[in-house]
Amino acid sequence: PHPSRRRRVAMSTFKDMQDEHAARQAVLRERVEISRDAALASVSGLTEQVVDAVNAGTVEVFENQKRVEEQARELRRKGAKFAGVTSEWVRIVRGFDDDLREIGGFEGWIKRVELDLNNLTQAMKKVAEQGSGSPRERGAS
Repeated sequence: PHPSRRRRVAMSTFKDMQDEHAARQAVLRERVEISRDAALASVSGLTEQVVDAVNAGTVEVFENQKRVEEQARELRRKGAKFAGVTSEWVRIVRGFDDDLREIGGFEGWIKRVELDLNNLTQAMKKVAEQGSGSPRERGAS
């Protein structure tokens, strides 16, 4: 074989290898681009899902907070009403206690009046017995 022919064959083979390498690189670049696009789409979808989940959780937290605040307002309102009712009951019970004490005082007064009347009645009976005696007894006294 002639040296120039060998050179042409070698050049041809080298050129073929270069073309084949370039073709493989182009295929690899295409695959990398497709994989990159798929990864970006996947990450984008995941990001949207995460954002949606966080937003849904945030909305739920705010709704729960509103409910808690409303229940707290209702509890304060009921607590104030209960305090008013309790104060009224305390006032009524104290008044009832005072009335019972007055009744007890009145009963004591009635007993004292009754004792005084009994003492007066006995004294009047003694006076009447002494006054209804004989004239001798009246003169001797």
